[in-house]
Amino acid sequence: MLARRNALSPQEIRLQSAAAGSRLFELLELKGAGLVMFFVSFGSEIDTLPMIRQALAEGKRVAAPRADPETRELTPCEITDTERDLAPGAHEIREPKAHCPAVGLDEIDVVLVPAAAWGEDGHRLGYGGGYYDRFLPRLPRARRVGLGLEVQVVAEVPHGERDLPVEVLVTDAAVRRFAHAARPE
Repeated sequence: MLARRNALSPQEIRLQSAAAGSRLFELLELKGAGLVMFFVSFGSEIDTLPMIRQALAEGKRVAAPRADPETRELTPCEITDTERDLAPGAHEIREPKAHCPAVGLDEIDVVLVPAAAWGEDGHRLGYGGGYYDRFLPRLPRARRVGLGLEVQVVAEVPHGERDLPVEVLVTDAAVRRFAHAARPE
């Protein structure tokens, strides 16, 4: 999967990321969100920086994860400026600097979830660290929205009974909703 994504040119990633971003900002979940937690892209991942900047420009509060490589836990921290607030951290992925305050898990309205691959059922195959596998169950009310490129979508990915699927998957080509993953209102 990663080889397929890595084969995309920077221009293809930029264009496909922009298409996915347009779809993302049309979601009712995002329109109604006060605080959105974005992942910060790295390598050939979908480019989330323009989306983060757009959310900030629209007046949304934005959080990004700070990773603790010892505990393999994520701490969501508020950012207000991508240039000032982000720097390479664990695994050389940009994350909030020390001056960025942590936000309460109950404050997050939408969490955007990364993956190496997505299944057609909303399950994800991560990068092997288990960070999001541990993080997602701790969110009391956040809507889980997967964000990726269509090249990452396959029929099925391996998952266990405790793995939480996303409720919505947004790519450059489609928005998929998964009734089995939805939270009761």
